[in-house]
Amino acid sequence: MNITTIEDPVEYRVPGINQIQVDPVNDITFAKGLRSIVRQDPDVILVGEIRDYETAEISVNAALTGHLLLSTFHTNDAATAIPRLIEMGIDPFLLSSTLSLIISQRLVRRICLNCITSREYTYEELKSQISDPKRYFPESPVRLYTGNGCSNCNYTGYKGRISVYEMIYVDEKMKELIETYPTTDKIWKVAKEAGSKNFFEEGMQKVKQGLKTLDELLRIAPVNLVKK
Repeated sequence: MNITTIEDPVEYRVPGINQIQVDPVNDITFAKGLRSIVRQDPDVILVGEIRDYETAEISVNAALTGHLLLSTFHTNDAATAIPRLIEMGIDPFLLSSTLSLIISQRLVRRICLNCITSREYTYEELKSQISDPKRYFPESPVRLYTGNGCSNCNYTGYKGRISVYEMIYVDEKMKELIETYPTTDKIWKVAKEAGSKNFFEEGMQKVKQGLKTLDELLRIAPVNLVKK
């Protein structure tokens, strides 16, 4: 399998993969590098980041011709990627034909396993942080975890990090929606019908498992930003 990337910078050298470094001094941009890569007809293409219309256009065209193309894109959440690409000038019909999966990621601090502790909370205690705690914690009392702080975690209560994801699969219903120039809210509505979870909902599972604190989840996914 021929895997070719264009990155800025190439952070990890991977044996067996053709990796190209963006170099503006020598006029090697994402768009020009990607155009050259497509001519070589690789099986998989990784574009480090889509920053402009030209790169987005070539990426979509490459996906149309049967290449598996992976890339990154800066947005607040997974659903916003679709309106942003359309605003950049990508035709919704082409986008619906090529887009398969959107994954959004945020990193949160993980509770230190050396000093982890827990205590029980009532719904009344949690209402200061979550307006409807019964929605996420059907059984009372609620057991939440935290780190006491020890020499292993430099007395912070946290050791390492863990990812929280949002994933939106572009099924037939989503493809039809993309062609209507949808808003982020409409995209989330259809995505949730298909089983997608937002940062808060997915992160709450890790809170219940004792992998992170509720405070840490609220830091990256405040309640007022949660899509219902």
